[in-house]
Amino acid sequence: MSRFFNIFAAVCALLLLGVIGSGYFRAALGLSLAQHMLFGLLTAILCVSLHCLIFAIFTGSGKDTRLLSEDLKLDGAFLKRAKAFKRDIFPPALYAIFFIIVTTSLGGLAAAKGTSVWVISHIVAAWFTAFYNWRTFLKEARGVGQNAILIEEVNRAALLVKPTLNEAPSGEEVIPGAIENLSWGAHVYALGKFLVFMGYNTWLPYLYFRYIMGLFSTPILPFLLVSALFVGGGYYLRYRYRSFRPGSPSAV
Repeated sequence: MSRFFNIFAAVCALLLLGVIGSGYFRAALGLSLAQHMLFGLLTAILCVSLHCLIFAIFTGSGKDTRLLSEDLKLDGAFLKRAKAFKRDIFPPALYAIFFIIVTTSLGGLAAAKGTSVWVISHIVAAWFTAFYNWRTFLKEARGVGQNAILIEEVNRAALLVKPTLNEAPSGEEVIPGAIENLSWGAHVYALGKFLVFMGYNTWLPYLYFRYIMGLFSTPILPFLLVSALFVGGGYYLRYRYRSFRPGSPSAV
């Protein structure tokens, strides 16, 4: 998960720089205003998706850590560290999403009004949003890496406790809870579900451009490719790691 997140963050960081460049050099690149807006909207969706992935990662792993710590009476420091990730990373991720929404909204106003005030506001907001997101990506990447280390430590501690579970009094069945749930396979399965969700939602911006903004010449091929990539990749991960599905025999 850490490696995937780092690659995803690097792609989003480059896309933010690219969409700013496409705004400055739109005429030289031969891009229409609609194409620049489409590029910006797709970049915004990907960046927001990356921040939402952070919420999923730390919410899921934090819950698993809490349940496993309570079941096996592990060191309470594990839970404190898991909570610290959410406290330190969730606010910047939420602000980053907010600034992306503001920037895209100002871009729509600049396109509609065409006045210098809205154009300048959009440019200033774009640079600030890009800088804030770049800094947040670094914070999130460090957090994901540290969270992976925490998961490994919790798993090791659980394995040390696990042999003693078989010594429970006669007639009392004790099952080693969600030890496997903290493994990376469970998070990959969750990532597959997330990608499928994003693949289907790729059509929302297409419908927005075509039927709300009235840009009937909006090309369908880019949306089709992105949707197919997300849905196909998501279903592959869900199938490949189906044994980690919550509730499956190997996941409990």
